[in-house]
Amino acid sequence: MKQTLSKLMLTMHKQCQAMLKRIYQLFPKKKMEYLHYYFDFLWAMTEKEIKARYKRAVFGFLWVILNPLLQMIIIGAIFSFFIKIPNYFLFLFIGLLPWQFFSMSLSKATSSIVYERALLQKAKFPIEAIPLSIILSNFLNMIISFLLFLPVILFLAGPTLKMILIAIPVFLWLLIFTIGISLLTASLNVKWRDVNFFVQTILLLWFYATPVLYSLELIPEKLYFIFALNPLTSIFEILHYSFLGQGVIDPVILSVNIVVSLFVFITGIFVFNKEKRFFVDWL
Repeated sequence: MKQTLSKLMLTMHKQCQAMLKRIYQLFPKKKMEYLHYYFDFLWAMTEKEIKARYKRAVFGFLWVILNPLLQMIIIGAIFSFFIKIPNYFLFLFIGLLPWQFFSMSLSKATSSIVYERALLQKAKFPIEAIPLSIILSNFLNMIISFLLFLPVILFLAGPTLKMILIAIPVFLWLLIFTIGISLLTASLNVKWRDVNFFVQTILLLWFYATPVLYSLELIPEKLYFIFALNPLTSIFEILHYSFLGQGVIDPVILSVNIVVSLFVFITGIFVFNKEKRFFVDWL
């Protein structure tokens, strides 16, 4: 499994390099040299994060699937008595994988700059690479997990190719939102360490406020305005639809979710770029 993962990472790295070479031809040489350095450094940090996570782990990469599988079995055994949804265990698994990506990324990225204070004080490099490498490594884990579990989904739920393809832009949406909110919390946590504890608490509440255990179909319409403020609502509902043909895609909620996601993304980048020059002083 570890050899397969290494080969997959090497293939993806080569494809990224080929794509970047085409992009380099469109810009001045100095900017291209910087971009080449930036993406190489980011990839090295991401690869390091993946290898460090599974170092000396007996099951290695299998934990990416084992963790949500165990959660699915335990949660499903309890909530299946109260929540009547077809293919409920599969419904749970499809929700738990992206939630695991989001919660792990936000939780670890928030405190990442504080934990890497020694590295920041020794060398100059793109600071945003620290939280981004965590997010990208988790994102790769999630995508690979979905690909490994896809035959089971096809066998049990039988989604069409068009439905599955809908998930691609949704995954990118989830990635963009996660990057935005993680950069925001990571930059704020350097100045106020309470942010990390706040994020841990919010994630516990956020889990139950997101359609992971349930579908929006079970929620009264008068409460839809609450879910409209949670960008993860439409993301999870669309993922459930694309793989299982279930879920509610409300146009109003979808529109508000997209606007909120873009606002968080832009705000996160703006705050991070504004505050990062003070990080070393605050650390």
